Amino acid sequence: MTYDVRITQHPRQDLAVVRTRTTFAVIPTFMGSAFGKVAALLGPRGLLGEGPAVGRYTEMDMTTGEVVVAAGFVVPQPIEGDGTVVPDETPAGEVATTTHLGPYEKISEAYDAIAKVMALQGRELDETTMWEEYWSPPGTPDDQTKTVVYCPLKAAA
Repeated sequence: MTYDVRITQHPRQDLAVVRTRTTFAVIPTFMGSAFGKVAALLGPRGLLGEGPAVGRYTEMDMTTGEVVVAAGFVVPQPIEGDGTVVPDETPAGEVATTTHLGPYEKISEAYDAIAKVMALQGRELDETTMWEEYWSPPGTPDDQTKTVVYCPLKAAA
């Protein structure tokens, strides 16, 4: 797949999420459960909008394969959680972004494309956090699944 990597200014967004420390292998199972819990809290409050589901990744340890994952939805303002669902946010700032169309198992290709383009432009990724927006509902065929990837950038020198 060919990726159109762009640099944009991204606004801070409030999220309602379930957060856990897990391994990369367990993320798909965790995500489905987390989205269900967040939707169950937001729906009755009228806060489940039409935007995408979001997965935010921090504290990645490539040696152990562990990562802190926050999975949920964008909300119009910080929420009062229930202990399981908690408030979170995506940071404001300059990001490199691209859209992955295809099976999630190949999402690393989008990250590789971002890293390659940023290296060519002399830009460094801020690898302390990154996030994905999931725009396809459950049951979408793999080849039609749309995921938008965001990687914050370090300030230009």
